[in-house]
Amino acid sequence: FAFPLIGATAAPEAKATRWSDRATWPDKKVPVAGAKVTIPEGKSVILDVSPPPLGSITVMGKLAFDDSKDLELTTEWIMIHGELEIGTEAKPHTRKATITLTNNVKDEEMMGMGDRGIMLSGGTLNLHGGITNTWTKLAKTADAGSSSIEVLNASGWRVGDEIVLASTDYNPRQAERRTITAISGNAITLDRKLDYMHFGKITFDVDERGEVGLLTRNIKIQASEDAAQTYFGGHIMAMVTSHMYVEGVELNRMGQNLELARYPIHWHLAGDATGQYIRNAAIHDTYNRC
Repeated sequence: FAFPLIGATAAPEAKATRWSDRATWPDKKVPVAGAKVTIPEGKSVILDVSPPPLGSITVMGKLAFDDSKDLELTTEWIMIHGELEIGTEAKPHTRKATITLTNNVKDEEMMGMGDRGIMLSGGTLNLHGGITNTWTKLAKTADAGSSSIEVLNASGWRVGDEIVLASTDYNPRQAERRTITAISGNAITLDRKLDYMHFGKITFDVDERGEVGLLTRNIKIQASEDAAQTYFGGHIMAMVTSHMYVEGVELNRMGQNLELARYPIHWHLAGDATGQYIRNAAIHDTYNRC
């Protein structure tokens, strides 16, 4: 037991309470559809249910996802002054966690950071997925019309995962996306036949085996499906003094077309962001540069 120094005050670590517990909320009511939720400073909440679609979430304290079940969080936007955590670097998240950003309320403007985003103003974003094997090569050539491929390493890949086969032609549009319907070791059965040949040999000591990438991650940040028509996707934006540690995450339908500073994910004029990162991410079907 250690006594604090005379005159020193230390903020006690907030004991986490559960989202589903009425006692967590000031009015003793669990947030309902359309609610604008605020988690106040000094409060730590564990998301243990998939709430109805919300109007917004402002995190002054901490919001963390429970890792004992698959969860979905749907909201117009999230503003982080405190911390949003889905897994940590030391203990990555193992279940599915999906955040879907909607745009039912048009043209909102959050502190100069726009709309339909996860926006950090002095806050911390900790996203750590549990999928580490995300990139391999063909073990042999996959012919056009084939409904299966063999790769060097498919460990951890699962039925239902989406993969992309890079083009091995001069035409980059011969890249193809497929869904895994069966998997046995490194042999993968695809949901439909390949349209193109994908080369898988080492020739004259030159490794020309086509790459195969895994698009699926267990943590997924996405805009709702309407973004595919409007090109107004979601975005993740960290302002100066914020911190982002992001790995093993899938970003889908992100970025806002022709809008400066509305990218799938970015540090905005953040200065020295030493130690921060995004890595091992799958960023696809986006509407602005990353």
